[in-house]
Amino acid sequence: MDEEKVNSEKDNKDAAFHVDFIKTNEDHEDVEEQLLSINADLAKHISDEMDSMSKESTKENSLEETIKEKKQKKVWWMKIQSGVVLTVLSIIGILFFLAFTKPGNNLLLSMGVNLGGTIWAAWTGDFEDGEDVAVDIDYVDDEDLSSKGQEVNPTTIIWPNTSGVGRHEEGVYNVLVLGEEAIGNGDARGRTDVIVVATINTVNKTLKLTSLMRDMLVQIPGYKDNKLNVAYETGGLDLLYETIALNLDLKLDGCVMVNFENFEKIIDEMGGLEITLTNGEADYLNSTNYISDPANRDVVEGKQLLNGNQVLGYARVRKRSTITGNNNDYGRTDRHRIILNAIFEKYKTKNKAELANLMLKYLPMITTDIDSKAFQLILNSYIDMGTMNIEQCRIPADGTFQDNVKVRGMSVLIPDYAANIEVLHSFIFGDTMAETSPNSEVSSDAQNGSAQ
Repeated sequence: MDEEKVNSEKDNKDAAFHVDFIKTNEDHEDVEEQLLSINADLAKHISDEMDSMSKESTKENSLEETIKEKKQKKVWWMKIQSGVVLTVLSIIGILFFLAFTKPGNNLLLSMGVNLGGTIWAAWTGDFEDGEDVAVDIDYVDDEDLSSKGQEVNPTTIIWPNTSGVGRHEEGVYNVLVLGEEAIGNGDARGRTDVIVVATINTVNKTLKLTSLMRDMLVQIPGYKDNKLNVAYETGGLDLLYETIALNLDLKLDGCVMVNFENFEKIIDEMGGLEITLTNGEADYLNSTNYISDPANRDVVEGKQLLNGNQVLGYARVRKRSTITGNNNDYGRTDRHRIILNAIFEKYKTKNKAELANLMLKYLPMITTDIDSKAFQLILNSYIDMGTMNIEQCRIPADGTFQDNVKVRGMSVLIPDYAANIEVLHSFIFGDTMAETSPNSEVSSDAQNGSAQ
């Protein structure tokens, strides 16, 4: 009994131990599973962190590479840009040196190249031959018809006795400045309503402007006598040269011509001109279409800055007295010289480099037969003189012509040619003979339009 009891207790203890062992093992397995789970989570977390760090590192490396690459590209592009800019500047500098400096010209000539002439020829407009007028045309406009002038027989006119070659002297350069009115002419030549001789006299160091009146009756070689302003339209620049040489005994060294459109552009490029208007001129410009753009019809009496459109309108006015007191076409020629003088005043203190720069800007807007060599000679002569004033004259001069007369219905001015050649040559060449006043056109005779 006792032995059975002992065995029974032993069995119970073994069973309890077995249960505890199993339980302990189960708990141990749970701990292991938990440890394994924790380890797995930790490992995953570590792995994720490492992946993330790797990606960030890769990203940073990639960003650094991108930034580095961009910097390299930027530097490369800046080098290219700098190279292009330097190349362009170098080319411009070389062109300036070769085209407009004496050493540069000599270098080119030694190489048998005339780059200056090439640039000049490419950028300036040429006088086109065009088609000459087949028959003589008497231009009789409304003003001619309204004029009550007496008809004069052309056979009674005493024409000048000249060789037709024209006087020319060393050191005196005479350049013809023309303003062409070709409105409605299409591609045909127009009449030259602005005719001014610009003189650079290096002998006595003077600058001079001489207006040639457009309605002056002249002999035109190969055609009937007619108004001076039709010579260019009739036979081109050569015929105009021949006409001036025949009637005024003057040989010209070249010509510069500007049309209405380019005249406006040039004045605007200059920043406008300061012009003094009379009250009559201001009212007239604001109430007519002489200023073509209505938005610019706001000029006032007195000195003011005018733009290109306004200056062109001012240049065309004839029926109002100008500040000189002259009216009609006398006042109109005064305005032309006032404009040229205003341009001169604006640029007379510029040096050679500045003038060359301006020249490059304006070249495409002008038509000329002056070549680069002649231009450089004239420009150097002007700069070396250092003259700061311009003298002015008008042909025909006061007291040396008939006006209020007609020839074949055309209202014209008939000069005393011998007297006017004497006045012109004295003014331009500085002859020892008695000179007329440079501003003789301001006299009361011209103001009234009467000089018998």
